[in-house]
Amino acid sequence: MIDLPVRILIADDEVYIREGLRDALQRPGRTVDIVGDGYAARRAFDASTYDVVLLDLRMPGPTGMQLLVEISDRLPDTQTLLLTAHGNIDTAVEAMKAGAFDFLTKPVDLDHLRLVVDRALEQTQLVRENRQLHELLEQKDSDDAFRRIVHRSPAMQRATRTVKQVALSDVPVLLRGETGAGKELFARAVHDRSRRHDGPFVAVNCGGFTEELFASELFGHRRGAFTGAHADRPGRFALAEGGTLFLDEIGEVPLKNQVELLRVLESHEYQPLGDTQARIADVRFVAATNRDLERAVANGGFRDDLYYRLNVIPVDIPPLRDRLEDIPILVETFFEESCRAYDQPRKRPDDDAMRILCGHSWPGNVRELRNLVQRLVVTTEGGTIRPEHLTQVLGEDASAAARKVAGAGEMVSMPLGSSLEQVEAELIRQTLERLTKNRRQAAAVLDISVRSLQYKIKKYGLD
Repeated sequence: MIDLPVRILIADDEVYIREGLRDALQRPGRTVDIVGDGYAARRAFDASTYDVVLLDLRMPGPTGMQLLVEISDRLPDTQTLLLTAHGNIDTAVEAMKAGAFDFLTKPVDLDHLRLVVDRALEQTQLVRENRQLHELLEQKDSDDAFRRIVHRSPAMQRATRTVKQVALSDVPVLLRGETGAGKELFARAVHDRSRRHDGPFVAVNCGGFTEELFASELFGHRRGAFTGAHADRPGRFALAEGGTLFLDEIGEVPLKNQVELLRVLESHEYQPLGDTQARIADVRFVAATNRDLERAVANGGFRDDLYYRLNVIPVDIPPLRDRLEDIPILVETFFEESCRAYDQPRKRPDDDAMRILCGHSWPGNVRELRNLVQRLVVTTEGGTIRPEHLTQVLGEDASAAARKVAGAGEMVSMPLGSSLEQVEAELIRQTLERLTKNRRQAAAVLDISVRSLQYKIKKYGLD
């Protein structure tokens, strides 16, 4: 039985029937409206939202079957019952196909009617709850950083698989990768999939603090702790309480401060400057670096004990040049986001421009690609991005790549009578010798997958 406030509409051209049905269905918490024809029924469900609608199959104006189709198309949460004095199996089947919840014949058994309406109300509630849950999950998925990580390439699949495996634990994670590769996005992914996802995510750029400011910024201070400390100030550890603290550019922490950071990692205790009481750091640590910390340890620039404390779960995030399979998806995503953000019509690269993008070295990684797309969206007229547009932005490298793609000055000649396999083998050989030895870039130029290229190299003995 449904006790929630509900609205029911009854449409029947016989006044005693619609009034009798209303009396049978009326109860506290329900609003039951009655109308006498199809026109009035249409106006009613245009003006209000109904949980259940009972429609006479034959009445003046739009018939019950016509209104059923309209309701099914426009009001998917509403359950519809059809009433008729001329019931037959074919009509009932047609009604059910059109979306009716049930089909009742007159004279209506009121006890059966109440039972059917209660079931229809339960179905209405279930549909709405499922829709709300789906909307919540969609919102969660759109917020989940994993949904924003493009990981078609094997290297990115390995990285995301590792993060998913360790996200639910509280062990430290060390993200290693070049500047612009997406380390903060991975850090947010760890947080989103952890038990701390409802807590704060606090990012700290460790390269932005001097030795003197480090302790104050991370641990906080009490009023009067030093000159200029006019009020109590919480540090990043306090701000991240119950959540995740992301220590970006961890390799830039001065040696003096590395001792303080190590103490917190080992004991989970810290002490704000000027405070006599130690605090508990209830945070998950995720660190990131673009430096070779092992080399820094060997050179004495980074403490080995801190390194081993942070490097419990290392995750290597590949540079963009090593994940060319991901570039087309990233390009499409960035163009869509940028066009929407800058209120521009849809723009996309043609095939030649896409090959250039896939063949570029991208020293600035994903960040550089995103910035390039934003610039193209704002500065390029028309909806198609061509090689010449990339030349204006990327410079001579793009121009050279465009000539390679177009074949200008890079002719492949074969004697007449050569088989298709011979032509294909020679094209691959010359691409690898004259354009690029990087197989990922060669696959992009040839417009085939890396796996296909590797298969053909082995097939034709081009190793």
